Amino acid sequence: MATVYTELFQKECEGRFGITKDVVRDAIAQPDKEQRLQSQGLTLILYSKKMADAAGSSDDNAGGDYLVVNTHVQGQDLMVDLAFRLKKELVDEAKTTLPFPLMQALALRFGLPVKVGERETKFLYNEVIPVASKDIRQAMRISNPEGRPMVSAIWMRMLQNNMGFLAQCALVFCINAQAYAEWLAGGAGTTAAAASARPQQ
Repeated sequence: MATVYTELFQKECEGRFGITKDVVRDAIAQPDKEQRLQSQGLTLILYSKKMADAAGSSDDNAGGDYLVVNTHVQGQDLMVDLAFRLKKELVDEAKTTLPFPLMQALALRFGLPVKVGERETKFLYNEVIPVASKDIRQAMRISNPEGRPMVSAIWMRMLQNNMGFLAQCALVFCINAQAYAEWLAGGAGTTAAAASARPQQ
């Protein structure tokens, strides 16, 4: 199976977050953990791998970071959609190294609220939700009033049965790219990003 790097990966993950194809290729070839979701012809595969300290520093914290790679199968190709580096502190909070839960931890920390039907959350995984319309643009809303740059994965299809319309959500999240990039850089946005990620009352 050939690995193809999508335009989204190249622009956002490689360009904005500095995640190279080499580290992604290594995570796919020799992952620590791999999880799959198959749903009506769609196959999503997420990989996680502990990262080496690229700077050659003796700082143990850098060696505890993890890479999570989001891919999907298209024909005979493995399409690399997104990849995120998670610092050791977030991995420790998640208490797992499985890729779907790590992705959830990242979305809960830096995600924008996504509303599908009456369900509002920062991370949807393998859920079917009743909605009022079969139009995906009306069934789903991303709350981004400040117009922040975002990176999203929206693997959702609309269904209809005798009960009405349904949104089948394989994987849906939307990351605040600015807050995430500041956190990676260890800049001043770290505290603000963590504060904004607290659950809304």
